[in-house]
Amino acid sequence: MSPLVRPSLTPLVHPAAPVDTKAWECTNWDLNTQQPHGGQDWASISNFVEDFSVTTNFLGPPWSAIAAATRTLEHLHHYPAANFEPALTDLAEFLAEYPGGNAKEMHKRLLLGNGASELIDLVIRVGAHQGNFYVQDAQYKEYARAAAAAGREKLGEMGEDCSLIAIVNPCNPTGEYRTVPEMKAFLEETCADHTTVLLDESMQPWVGPHWREDAMYKETAWIQRMLKDRDIRVYVIHSWTKIWSCPGLRVGSIVAPTEEDIATLKEHQVPWSLNVAALGFLSAAVKDVDFMEQTWELTPRWRQAEVDVLHAMFPAWEFHGQPMLSWIWIDTKDATLAEKAMKLCKEAGVPIRWGGFGCKKPEFIRLAVRSPHKQKVLFQALKRLSPVPQAPAA
Repeated sequence: MSPLVRPSLTPLVHPAAPVDTKAWECTNWDLNTQQPHGGQDWASISNFVEDFSVTTNFLGPPWSAIAAATRTLEHLHHYPAANFEPALTDLAEFLAEYPGGNAKEMHKRLLLGNGASELIDLVIRVGAHQGNFYVQDAQYKEYARAAAAAGREKLGEMGEDCSLIAIVNPCNPTGEYRTVPEMKAFLEETCADHTTVLLDESMQPWVGPHWREDAMYKETAWIQRMLKDRDIRVYVIHSWTKIWSCPGLRVGSIVAPTEEDIATLKEHQVPWSLNVAALGFLSAAVKDVDFMEQTWELTPRWRQAEVDVLHAMFPAWEFHGQPMLSWIWIDTKDATLAEKAMKLCKEAGVPIRWGGFGCKKPEFIRLAVRSPHKQKVLFQALKRLSPVPQAPAA
């Protein structure tokens, strides 16, 4: 069995500083230059059952999108569309499916990329205000990595000297969630003028059938008013690899404040960021209504079932996150116990995420929502942590 892959490392180590890779037991990442991410353990686990360490959809990719991606392989001898069409138009129409939505206007401010990671790096390099940045420790780490790689200094808190802020909503892993009115108020009150905001709404589609109505990307008038009045530039980013469970294809998008911002990003984007399979997959996925409805129906039910069993096993644990989310953020109250849980689950073929990697929360673990059948393997692994307390005899 290969050594454990650490899902996250903070702070990012500067390329000039050597890293003790043996101490981190990591083989799939060059820790001197890269930011580790989850989803790597599965290939090195001989008894692999299910990946509970990533927050992708338990349904797997939509079969309609898999079929569409497969059909595109007939065109491997052709270059993919440099303008991402028709996938870009298809996504714009998908995003604009809310009362008053305007797909043509959305299309002008929309850009696709090789996962969210490419777009995060791109906007931080060429589309954001220069200066220091703030990123919450317990959230997706690619924002901090890209900012550090661009030579920006990380601040301990937001303030007047902060020119770049990254916010994940719903927050992965903590599960914290702000509605549109709450997010607007937060940004208006905490952002200094001349600030760039990178708002990640990758997990927003799990909110339910009304997810678009409570998404910030549709708040066009407010976003443009913030830009005009205070020079606050709000970008909204989506990693579509989560809801459609396609991290192997790499599909992301960004909605910019203006059409001019998109032009700036295009000028610096590597051509053909998405291959023919990714583009075909995306065009089909946005049309699969049944897949989304099944996600909204099963996720809260299977998540609650997972929480109920774990709560019965470990009454002292605290479970965090909205009921509709595709993961559970758990405070075990014990850093040693949490790390042991991570090791036991990997041994059982069901890797989980430990909060001690990158999030600076060693007493926490994050578990993906998976099918009841796969949950049973997880529960068996966690039973080895400690015996379940028995009720006294009558």
